[in-house]
Amino acid sequence: MRRLWIILAALLLGAPALACTTAVVSAGASADGRPMLWKQRDAPDPYNIIVHVKGGKFAYTALFPTKDSLHTRAYAGINEAGFGIMNNLSYNLGSDEVVQRTKAGPLMARALAGCRTLEDFEALLRDPSRPRPQSSNFGVIDAQGGAAYFEVSDTSFVRFDVPPGGILYRTNYSLTGDEGRGRGQERYATMGCLTDGRSRFTPEFFFEAGRRHLQHGADSLRGRRSGWMLEHDYIPRPTTTASIVIEGVAPGADAGSGMMWCATGYTPCAYPVAVWVAAGEDIPECLKGDANVLSVELSASVHSHPDHPKMVDVKRLRRIEKAVRRAQRREFHAARRLMRRGLTPEGVRRYNACADRRFAGFGKGMAGRLKEAGR
Repeated sequence: MRRLWIILAALLLGAPALACTTAVVSAGASADGRPMLWKQRDAPDPYNIIVHVKGGKFAYTALFPTKDSLHTRAYAGINEAGFGIMNNLSYNLGSDEVVQRTKAGPLMARALAGCRTLEDFEALLRDPSRPRPQSSNFGVIDAQGGAAYFEVSDTSFVRFDVPPGGILYRTNYSLTGDEGRGRGQERYATMGCLTDGRSRFTPEFFFEAGRRHLQHGADSLRGRRSGWMLEHDYIPRPTTTASIVIEGVAPGADAGSGMMWCATGYTPCAYPVAVWVAAGEDIPECLKGDANVLSVELSASVHSHPDHPKMVDVKRLRRIEKAVRRAQRREFHAARRLMRRGLTPEGVRRYNACADRRFAGFGKGMAGRLKEAGR
C-alpha cells in the first residue's frame, strides 16, 4: 500500500492536472435519439462518488469529489427535468489565478438544482450572484432538444449551439479565448480525428475514446503489445479520475428518463455502471468509493516504472483493458435489457445488486492479475 501511494503522489505531482476532455452530442447524432454529454475528468484527487441530491427546485444525480461531503461541487450531472451539464476548465479565458480559483462545481450544482432549459442556464449566467470566478467551457443539454457549449469567463459568456445531427467538443481552451494560450490542443486534434466522418455516436464510443486513445501526434499505443510508453497529452492520463456519459431525454419521452454511465477512476482501468436519475438514491454501492480504490491500484500497476511515473507498462495495460472491455459489455447488456423491459424500482434494485456482484468479481479477478504480476 505504501508503494501505491508513492506512485500515486509521483503521478499527481509530475503530470498536469485539471486537463479534462468533453463533448456535446445533439439528439440527431445519437444512436438512441437522445442528446449526450461526455466528460473525461482529470483532477489531483482521484476519488469521486455518484450522489443523488434533493432540496432544490429539481432533484438531480451528479459526480462529486468524495471529500465534498456537503455536495456543493457537482462536476457532471442531470436533473429530473432532463437538464444536464458538465464542464472543463479553459486556460485562455482568464488569468492563471482565475483558472485555479474557478468555481465551476458550485455553479453546476446550482444549475442542476434550478435549471430546466438552456435558457434557464443563460439566465443564471447573467445573474450577478452566480458563483465566481469562472473560466470554463460548460456543455449543456435539456429535454427540449437543446445542446450547446457555453464558454464562460468571469465577466461574459458565448454560446455555441450544437448543429442538428452534429457534435462539438472541447479541451482546455476556448475558441473565444486568447490565441496562443490554453491547453489540450493535441487532445482536441485527436477528437477531430476520432469524430470526423462519423454520423452516429454511442456511449461506448466515448468510453473507448477515454480509455484507449493514448495518442499524441505520431506516438500512439496502436500496434504496441509490450514495452514502456511515455504518456504525453493523451485523452486518458495519469490524473484521469472519471469518465461520464450523460444520456438526456429523447423527443416525447418523460423528462425524468435521463441517465448517466459512470466509470470512476483511471479510465483505462475502469468500466461504466448505469445510474438513472428517476431511481433517486438507488445507486450501486461500487460507485460510492470501491471503484475508485480498485482503479487507483490498477493505475499504479501500469505506471510502475521505477524511474519515470509517466511511463506506461503496455503489456500490463493491454491485459487489464481486455478484462475492462469484457466487463463493460456485460454492464451495457444488463442495463439496456432493464431499459427495454421498462424501468421499475424493483428492476433498478435488482440491477444495482447484480452490478455490485459483477464489480466484486471483476475486482477479485484483477487482484489475481496483480498478484501474478508481482504486486
